[in-house]
Amino acid sequence: MSAQVVDEGDQRSITSAFARLWGWTQAYAAHPDPLAQVSNWVALTIGTHLPIWPLYIVFSAGAQAWPSALLTSALAPVFCVIPLLSRRHNLWARVATPLAGLANTVFTIWVLGINSGTEVFLVPCTVLAAQSFRWHERWLMLVLAGAPLVVWFWLQNHAPVPLHHYDPAAAHNLIELNVISIGILMALFGWFQIEVYRRMEAGRSETRSAAGG
Repeated sequence: MSAQVVDEGDQRSITSAFARLWGWTQAYAAHPDPLAQVSNWVALTIGTHLPIWPLYIVFSAGAQAWPSALLTSALAPVFCVIPLLSRRHNLWARVATPLAGLANTVFTIWVLGINSGTEVFLVPCTVLAAQSFRWHERWLMLVLAGAPLVVWFWLQNHAPVPLHHYDPAAAHNLIELNVISIGILMALFGWFQIEVYRRMEAGRSETRSAAGG
């Protein structure tokens, strides 16, 4: 009986700890500007995911990925501080997220090689840039959305020499990993964007209610 009580107490403690962590994460990502908040959530999602990315690489490519795969988590802190930047300068933070994604993609291509399919991550860099800005910021959006395409063309003839050359089977597994990851990441982009639309609709409803009152 006492053991059961202890187990229930441990479960409540764990649940409470996760609830506090989730509450802190929501507060850290929150921003009055819905576009900045989406950018913060994207940055946090990537930043907290990168530290476990080497495990996925080892699972896909085998032990040959050690130790170079560890470097793929190197830019995690950059993404995790973007919400702090958004509190000081909204626009800079929204610029920083797609730029950090672009830098991380090129860096990971250097680590894993161009034949790993890592260049597909240039696609969400473009998508993120395209959905992070307003009408009066459209020229900045066009520059940031076009930058991944320029990088892609550059990589076709100037791909960096990778730290490790993977055999064809391992490279194929890495391509599958990257494509699946892109699909999940794009779905998350859509989920976060729905929150932008929800907040915009809520704002319009409040405005109509105030005008009607």
